[in-house]
Amino acid sequence: MEAPESRKRTRSDDDALSIRSKRHQSNNGDGQSLCHSDYTVGWVCALPIEMAAAKAMLDSIHVPLRRKEGDINTYTFGRVAEHNVVIACLPASQYGTNNAATVASNMSRSFSSITTRLMVGIGGGVPDSGIDIRLGDVVVGNEVMQYDLGKVLPDGQFQRTGRTTTPPHTIMTAVSKLQADYENAPSGIPSILLDMLGQNEQMISYARPSLPDRLFLHYGKIASGNQVVKDGELRAKMAEELGIICLETEAAGLHDSPCLAIRGICDYSDSHKNKAWQKYSAAVAAAYAKELLLVMPTQQRRDEEARSHKRSVNDNSFGNNTSRIEAVLGSLTFEQINSRHATIKTQHSKTCQWLLGHPKYVEWLESIHFASHHGFLWINGKPGAGKSTLMKFAYTYMKNKWKATTDAAVISFFFNARGVHLERSTEGMYRSLLFQVIQKFPDVLHDSDHVFQARHNQATWDIETLQALFTHAVTRLGQRQITCFIDALDECDISEVENMVECFEDLGDQAAESQTKIYICFSSRHYPHIEIRNGLKLTLEDQPGHGEDLVKYVRSKLRAGNSKASQEVSAEILERASGVFLWVVLVVDILNREFRNGRMWAVKRRLRELPDGLSNLFKDILCRDNQNMDDLLLCIQWILYAARPLTCEEYYFALVSGLDPSPENLVRCDRESTTTGDMELYLLSSSKGLAELVKSKKRTVQFIHESVRDFLIKDNGIRQLWPNHAANFESYSHDRLKQCCDNYCNIDISEIVPQGEPLPTASSKLAKELRTRVSKEFPFLDYATRHVLHHANSAEDDFPQITFLRNFGLKRWLYLSNLFQQYEVRRYTTEASLVYILAEHNLPSLVRSAVDNGFDAHPKGERCKYPLLVALKYGHEEVLKALQPHCKALDKIISQDDYHKAFSLPGTTTVLHYAAEHGYLLLLTHLLEFMTPTINAQDRRYGGRTPLSYAAHYGHEACLRALLSCGAHIEAADEDGRTPLLSAVIGKGGRNEAVVRLLLDRGAQIEVTNEYGWTPLLLAVGYYGVRNEAVVRLLLDRGAQIEAADKDGRTPLSYAAENRSENGNENEPVIQLLLNRDAQIEAADKNGRTPLSYAAENGNGIKAIVQLLLDRGAQIEAADKDGRTPLSYAVENRSKNGNEAAVQLLLDRGAQIEAADKDGRTPLSYAAGNGFGNEAIIRLLLNRGAQIKAADKDG
Repeated sequence: MEAPESRKRTRSDDDALSIRSKRHQSNNGDGQSLCHSDYTVGWVCALPIEMAAAKAMLDSIHVPLRRKEGDINTYTFGRVAEHNVVIACLPASQYGTNNAATVASNMSRSFSSITTRLMVGIGGGVPDSGIDIRLGDVVVGNEVMQYDLGKVLPDGQFQRTGRTTTPPHTIMTAVSKLQADYENAPSGIPSILLDMLGQNEQMISYARPSLPDRLFLHYGKIASGNQVVKDGELRAKMAEELGIICLETEAAGLHDSPCLAIRGICDYSDSHKNKAWQKYSAAVAAAYAKELLLVMPTQQRRDEEARSHKRSVNDNSFGNNTSRIEAVLGSLTFEQINSRHATIKTQHSKTCQWLLGHPKYVEWLESIHFASHHGFLWINGKPGAGKSTLMKFAYTYMKNKWKATTDAAVISFFFNARGVHLERSTEGMYRSLLFQVIQKFPDVLHDSDHVFQARHNQATWDIETLQALFTHAVTRLGQRQITCFIDALDECDISEVENMVECFEDLGDQAAESQTKIYICFSSRHYPHIEIRNGLKLTLEDQPGHGEDLVKYVRSKLRAGNSKASQEVSAEILERASGVFLWVVLVVDILNREFRNGRMWAVKRRLRELPDGLSNLFKDILCRDNQNMDDLLLCIQWILYAARPLTCEEYYFALVSGLDPSPENLVRCDRESTTTGDMELYLLSSSKGLAELVKSKKRTVQFIHESVRDFLIKDNGIRQLWPNHAANFESYSHDRLKQCCDNYCNIDISEIVPQGEPLPTASSKLAKELRTRVSKEFPFLDYATRHVLHHANSAEDDFPQITFLRNFGLKRWLYLSNLFQQYEVRRYTTEASLVYILAEHNLPSLVRSAVDNGFDAHPKGERCKYPLLVALKYGHEEVLKALQPHCKALDKIISQDDYHKAFSLPGTTTVLHYAAEHGYLLLLTHLLEFMTPTINAQDRRYGGRTPLSYAAHYGHEACLRALLSCGAHIEAADEDGRTPLLSAVIGKGGRNEAVVRLLLDRGAQIEVTNEYGWTPLLLAVGYYGVRNEAVVRLLLDRGAQIEAADKDGRTPLSYAAENRSENGNENEPVIQLLLNRDAQIEAADKNGRTPLSYAAENGNGIKAIVQLLLDRGAQIEAADKDGRTPLSYAVENRSKNGNEAAVQLLLDRGAQIEAADKDGRTPLSYAAGNGFGNEAIIRLLLNRGAQIKAADKDG
């Protein structure tokens, strides 16, 4: 088999291959002697293929150490990142928890320093869990239980006694960190697997069925036992009883040595065992384990972090579950969570104190007034008035006041328009607030497991989930109190703020009704349109105390003495300030320069020259003299449009490379001739005092206040200062920043990295040291390399970049890019094309410019072979649009015999699949010209779906017609037996009537079933109910069998009655439609349950449906095979609002209140024993005469 193009040997690859060879022959790969105590990670496998995959993950392999006496294991030793790892495998052909326990015990005997234990390999998925788990997915076990450990009771029942174990919280915090990383960037697992295959050509079988372009990870409970489960019914029963998502045979054996179980799904734990997926699943599980170790600190680092990050956890049942809390906190936190608070200046001495005694502030905190203001205080004011400083003071004061109190939490969030997305969005706000609340009151997470379960399968946090979690946390407060400060709402998108204020208003309404103690203080500029229904308002510049603060500041800071003239100056400053603190600060600073120069007579004149208002003052500061205006312009361009905030050193050399890029200036940083102080002084002078270094974790250059940006952009400051560039200032700026970067990329670094010398392996210690040294000697080089093309792309629309692209020093850039790349697999070959790089970095404007001006649109090479494929892999929509007009050339690039291989995305998804899935009609049309032979190719990513199935599911009618006209099989079924018609009825959220009609018109079989026996009608009803009413009506009109039942014996009416929507009433039209078409109202499934039984159980406002069924003649006492009636199910309903209305209705219609099932349990027994404590239903039953002493068969 031909090696992938990206792995063909070049000079640098020769070095990589020699390193690989040395790796497998070295004593430890790191040049040092190791002993048993150096190994801190224990990795256990059950099968040889799992151990082979584990070994392939090692960055270096170590010489074996002697085993301790009594240890019969055989080990592989090596290193992953900073971790020394020892790997052991169970004896050949021996599996189960007992053998795993023996291996783990022996490992602990020989390696007493192991703190991280991993059980890595293959497992069986449990699709019955409600999670869409597929072959090749990865399951991370946050809980493991032994399901076959127990005892047989006298009545013959098996009682499980196996306890549930959880991984140590040190591992789970790394799992959380990795989850958070996945929100911002794709998983590195595919790259790790590609690296494995590139370095181990004999492992090509581990690539079958190839690598997924989108990796799905699931987090949940794993069941472990000594027997392999090969029974679908047993699997389903265990899923229902235990809430598991995976089955395997070893992890429970490590209960004395808590570990993290990581499983690649290779089958579904049923009779259809298939070894085809085992090697790939073993490899993907091992790759996740490696990626986990890459983010996990070593024990030494953990010890240091633990000393500085100790937290107290409340003594409660949930709070004691440290691993769960740490996992939750890890998923909520982000790097900049406290950045803005840290950068806000602390109030001047003795200022802000007035707020604590202000009548509205006092009223806000007095519980007797809560009913009128619902806990809200909104402080608004002009830009620069000092709102953030006041909020920081209030928050700090309150935090210190309640610091030692266990029943009060003080939390805050300070929006930052100049920060990353999470600093200026309500997503970041909710995550931060939740993080702080859970830190203080871990028990508020109780009963919210279902929310986190739903979140586990999502790539990012969504606002609705965060709002639900925060609301839930508040409802769990009891008698405790939360005081919340949220600053600078105006620095967040207005639509997000409106939604957030509405959410908090609802929270305040609920708090007023329930007497929950939550106090919320907002601050913002004056909003013309956003109001709160209830709450107190305080306008900062109108407050006498604020005026007094201005007086204190001027008296303290103005260096004018106590003469009458100086008092007049002070009085004029205060009179003209209009309550804007920043205006006073800037004016005092300007006047002090006059005082320092001894120009006492000029102070009054200078004050008169200074304009009122911040915006006018900024203009005066920037325009007062024409000195160094080029420096000022470039300064503003960098602060406004840098891809990220620059450090002071980066800023200095960025301006040097733009203002005077001569060879004598573009040299290594000499900190003796140009000190840090010099650079900070230049920042002050080049910005004319309007930029500063913010005091955050990594000090970066920003404007002194957001109002500076407002002046330049919103108040047309740019137009006033540089009218010639105003029309396209942003594009012009990006073009200049591009040039700065390009100039610096040509800097001579040969003193550190000799020209032509191959780079060391990216993850090696030598490479890390080299990156550190280059960044220190050439501070701007990392940024310049990473972002030069980004700035060119942003400039393209107004400043064509084709000349820049033709002259771009690609070879030089490739070398620098590889130098700064931390992962070997992500490095480029020396022959990488510019178009491929632009496509991978999602730079559509440059891609369009290049391919429209003669650059090859489809150069072959690199990891994904072609620009089109790398754009498809990462979902770069605009790049795909730029490449689509050039798709006619595809057939000239690849031969008819080679196209499937060359154009397969990871996971054997062809471009044809992807085009059909996303509705790229132009691309699809071109592909069909020469890809027709594989028009029915199955996609192994999602169980064998064809391009036609994708087009049908996503409602791309035009693509569907094109595929059908070229001969696509209309009945082609995937591995679940799902045809395009079955995909269509559940596509587009239940609104796919046009596509369903088209398929039926083309002859699609209307009674086709999937592997569960679901017909199109069953799917249409069961998935979306009323949203699919048009499709349901269409299917019935075309002759669909209304009583067609699935394998469980359930009919369409049964599923319609169950209705899973938030508002149960909304499914009435579908039920009416089915009943009007003579659906059997008493049709019972294999368990004997009727539609009324399901309707009564489900809740969520289902009373109307229960009433409809009863009105149409449903039998109120129809009992299932367990003897349970609709009333029995209704009282057990678990929705948050209960099911009181439906229970009341059933009782009013004559339901037997003492109807007992086969175990003798009555409705009251189920209502009291469901663990949810629905007091209203229990009280209702008792009031209607239910016997409180009625006993079941067990007494």
